[in-house]
Amino acid sequence: MAKLTFTYGAMNAGKTTSMLQVAHNYESCNLTPCVFTYEGCDDKGACYCRLGISRTSNLFNKEYSFSSLDLSGISIILIDEAQFLTTKQVFDLGKIASFNDIPVMCYGLRTSWQAHVFEGSAALLGIADELREIRTICQCGKKAIMALRSAPANGQGDEDLGQDKYVSVCRKCWLNSQGE
Repeated sequence: MAKLTFTYGAMNAGKTTSMLQVAHNYESCNLTPCVFTYEGCDDKGACYCRLGISRTSNLFNKEYSFSSLDLSGISIILIDEAQFLTTKQVFDLGKIASFNDIPVMCYGLRTSWQAHVFEGSAALLGIADELREIRTICQCGKKAIMALRSAPANGQGDEDLGQDKYVSVCRKCWLNSQGE
C-alpha cells in the first residue's frame, strides 16, 4: 500500500531540496512525479530551494481539489509548502494514497513564526502513515524547531514566508526573543 508521508522541519532544513531529489530519483527510473507548491509562495509555478535548484511545478491554493486530479501516469505526488494545505486536501491526498496506491509525500513546516500549528501540518501529523523530521541547527548549536521573524511583518501573517525574513532557532532562543 502506498503511504501518505509528512516530512517536516524548521526553515532552511532542506525540505524542498529533499523533495526535488525524490522527484529526480523517480524521473531517473522513467517514473512520473507530480509536483505541487503553494501559489502564495510562488505564483510562477516552480519549486525553488536555497541551493539554487528548481523545477516546474503545479500550483495549489486553498480551493484546489486534489480529488479531481487526473492520476493517470502519475507515479508519486510531491507537495512542497504542505503546511498551507487544508484539512480536506490532506484527507483527499490520503485517499489517493489509500485507494489509488500512489505515494504522496508532503514537505512543510509544523508551526508558524508565532508558534501556531498550521492547519495542513496538524492534519498531516494526525493522519500521515509516516512522519519524518529533517533537522537543522540554531545559531547556538542546538536543534532548531522554531522560526524567528527577522524582518517586520507586512500584514500577511503566517503566510508571509519570504525565505530571507526568517531564521531557524531552538525553543530556548525563540522564547528569549519573546521576552519569556
